[in-house]
Amino acid sequence: MSPTPSRATANPSRLTTRALRRVSAAALVAGLALGAASTATATAAGAQTKSSSLAGVTITFGDQLKEFQTIFAATDALKGAAYTVNWTNFVGGPPVIAAETGGSVDIGDMAETPTIFAQSAGDPVKVLAATVGTNAKTSPYAILVPSGSAIKTVAQLRGHTVAVQEGTIEQYYLVQALAQAHVPYSAVHVDNLTLTTASTAVTNGQVDAAVVVQPLTALDEATGKVRQIANAAGLLQTIGYLTASTAALGNPQKAAALTDFIGRFYKAEATLAKDPGLAAATYAKTYGVPLAVAKQAAAAAVSKGTPITPALISYQQNEADVFQRLGLIPSHLQVQGIFDLPFNKVVAHAAGLQS
Repeated sequence: MSPTPSRATANPSRLTTRALRRVSAAALVAGLALGAASTATATAAGAQTKSSSLAGVTITFGDQLKEFQTIFAATDALKGAAYTVNWTNFVGGPPVIAAETGGSVDIGDMAETPTIFAQSAGDPVKVLAATVGTNAKTSPYAILVPSGSAIKTVAQLRGHTVAVQEGTIEQYYLVQALAQAHVPYSAVHVDNLTLTTASTAVTNGQVDAAVVVQPLTALDEATGKVRQIANAAGLLQTIGYLTASTAALGNPQKAAALTDFIGRFYKAEATLAKDPGLAAATYAKTYGVPLAVAKQAAAAAVSKGTPITPALISYQQNEADVFQRLGLIPSHLQVQGIFDLPFNKVVAHAAGLQS
């Protein structure tokens, strides 16, 4: 079963790296591709866009701390749209998946790990598009400990409590970091906290360690209360997904609106890519994140759009197999089933994405 998602309210000033990734100049160079449940759905969506008005149509986007909402507001990218976009905000991918499954969200943004748990649970969602990190020497994911802790290496986490949001890429990083240090995952005590709560907990000394992401890492380190003992550079890929509910994709009008929405997102990306100062300033103003912190976080999460390739699917298969061996998902998955490959192929080609 998928881990129970948390809906804890985040402090808006403590932005996750997924939001900053979207507004950094490098991250916005390549677009995300929108897909539907099949090529037939894509064709229907295109026909719907041309043949009838989308007035009265509403799509709901499962945002993470206002990342997409801020991008669109900064660039005025929804000007002239016939449909309405409702924005809902979450901390981490699992609650986005839960909202898509429950029907309150049509489309959302996350890393790859939540889709593994979603597929295992039989949730009616599809992966439509992907981004990948471009620099293996950097990573937004890190393990922090209180500055006064005796823990200096991942190996020394054995027997200690580590805060991490289950069902997220942060959990997978913890699994892999422990394995690299020859520490069984069962040898640590996992405290299932949201990203922002985990960050606060380690900063306040309430847990022995926490897995966090940029810019939380930089913000926490700036307090002088924590220090980093490891990051995921060279250990994990940095992958982002756009997912949608099959119910939304099966609705021709919604599919058409989603197609238009993503087209506008491409334009918003292009605008911010040409003006990185606007990108950084926008998020600094929205979240109260210092400009220096924003720049540091962005440098650790440079990404580009990519088609859903066999290599990406293979990477996800390996990840799912790890979770299955640990007993965190009950059975073997064929992960290709979560990807909408026919539509992704069409849209990735139209967007000129390169793998």
